[in-house]
Amino acid sequence: MAMDVIDRQIIGTLLEDGRLSVTELADHVSLSLSATSQRLRRLVDDGAITRFTVELDPEVVGRPIDALVDVRLPAGGPFADLDAEVLAMPEVVDAVHLTGRFDYQVRLRCASIDALDAILRDFKETLGVEETATRIVLSTITGMPRQPTPA
Repeated sequence: MAMDVIDRQIIGTLLEDGRLSVTELADHVSLSLSATSQRLRRLVDDGAITRFTVELDPEVVGRPIDALVDVRLPAGGPFADLDAEVLAMPEVVDAVHLTGRFDYQVRLRCASIDALDAILRDFKETLGVEETATRIVLSTITGMPRQPTPA
């Protein structure tokens, strides 16, 4: 799908405020309501916009501890088991499979250090994780994380 300047404006505007009505969005990109609706529908249908969502404040919802955990599995380790376990954990907010020394990086939002410790123990005792390296996030750069913008 080829995107033009107006498609990029629509996406950029929605990234700033995904709660805008189509009328407000049309005003922002200087198009008619009908033209904006058609473009928005096409962006969704073509898969450029995959969902509309809400962003929560982790501290307000009781998960102030932000930790990045590198996970190394034993050779031939239980990749599918770890994938399923990570998906079932409400504390996990992101997880990626990596190249290099570690197999995964998991981002956790926990209620406490004790809760983080329990998860790390569970990784090792239940899932057979061979090694973890954990870092506590001190702060996040304002505006991060962010969504990728169209190239």
